[in-house]
Amino acid sequence: MEKVLLAIDGITPDKKAFNYAVDLCMRIKAELKVLQVVRPQNFGGYVAKVKNTAKQAKQFIEGSMMAATFAEAGEHETADTLMDEALKNINKLLPESKKAGVPCDLMMKSGNLREEIVKYVRDHRDVVITVYDASGGEPQKSGDRKMKTALKSITKALPIPVVMVQAEA
Repeated sequence: MEKVLLAIDGITPDKKAFNYAVDLCMRIKAELKVLQVVRPQNFGGYVAKVKNTAKQAKQFIEGSMMAATFAEAGEHETADTLMDEALKNINKLLPESKKAGVPCDLMMKSGNLREEIVKYVRDHRDVVITVYDASGGEPQKSGDRKMKTALKSITKALPIPVVMVQAEA
């Protein structure tokens, strides 16, 4: 079965991007793969938004790349806290996928979004399109140069189409 990759840049997925990816999956009868990437250099800002941790998130990240990255830096509690917030945010959206009859899997990584997307697509040849949620849940200006540079870099590196969905301002 073909797959659509929803790549989320940050800790808070945009509902508009998630719904776009689910609708696309319904139209082309594909599975949804969600790749949520939290950049280690941005975690200080994310921690300010995070309020509590949960046992479910701790179990989810044991052995994950993100946990290893923060653990190497001696930030075990931060890793748990960030993963909890990211998991809580994406779990708010996952029932919509199920209700639409679209199988959905979630992967969380720490690192560079472009590198993680390219690696995933190269390792999974059944991905036919990538939906890029550049906003991290934050409204952005359509002229944001950083966002355009990231999209150009991702598009250039992938052999499949990339659709960017922006959060509404």
